[in-house]
Amino acid sequence: MKKWFKYFVYISLLFLIIALWQADFFIVPAIENYGYLALSLIFLAGGFLTKSWVWVKTLNQHPNNISFWQGYISVGLAEMGKYIPGKLWLLLGRAGYIAEQYQIPLKDTSYSSVVTQILTLWSGLIIGAIGFFFVTVPIEWILLYFAGLFLMTLFLFIPSLHNKMLGLLNRIFKKKISLPVLSFGQVTQLLPAFFFDWIIRITGFGLLLLALNPASFSWEMLPGYPISVTLGIMAVIAPGGLGVREGVLAFWLHASGLDINTATTYSLVIRLWMLVGELSVFFIALLLKKKHKSQ
Repeated sequence: MKKWFKYFVYISLLFLIIALWQADFFIVPAIENYGYLALSLIFLAGGFLTKSWVWVKTLNQHPNNISFWQGYISVGLAEMGKYIPGKLWLLLGRAGYIAEQYQIPLKDTSYSSVVTQILTLWSGLIIGAIGFFFVTVPIEWILLYFAGLFLMTLFLFIPSLHNKMLGLLNRIFKKKISLPVLSFGQVTQLLPAFFFDWIIRITGFGLLLLALNPASFSWEMLPGYPISVTLGIMAVIAPGGLGVREGVLAFWLHASGLDINTATTYSLVIRLWMLVGELSVFFIALLLKKKHKSQ
């Protein structure tokens, strides 16, 4: 397991470098307010803390007694796994680390990892849905979004529909896909934490927009962040949501009042901002892991 996880880390970094080189995402932004930028970086770091917190809370729904910092290390080391096509490695990376550290069956930690990802997506889509009441977008997009959210809700909570839709997905992709059905009690306990996680991350996003240009900021822009992130995660083909996330966010920022060139530039700057956070948490996790190993 240790050797497998080490190779996972190396492969993640390799795919990150390839993805960035192909997408040409390196851009030097013009910052108008460095105070807001500093605050955005604080909330960016805080977002990885809350991301680790909800992961540990989900794990500890079972009597695992996982420590917060081990959860943080697992999230940080697995963060680059999102750039490996397929998204599977992001889920297996953190699950594999916890399974190794606590001698828990990988199938159990993988189950918790899938639940964490599902609730992250679902809660993000719910928050993002608020934005459609304030931003003018094509009615077809609104109907498609809310229909998708409604079907996802039914899929998660109604076992009979869950099994039928899963069988259809298995036939389409010709793979054995297994996803959990969530209980109402399970969601009630966990969902407030996932909403709080999103609030922290959206706040960091809003502060970055203020840093770029306080005069152009509007509250309608904020739902674009969870919408773009969730749709980027759900875009299985694009590594780390590269391209998908930026396209969705640029569209939303343009619909919120920015001209298309500025909206596109902002979307690329925001990707760079997130990448800074991902690389930072990855290297911090490496240092914490080494420190923990030496004790």
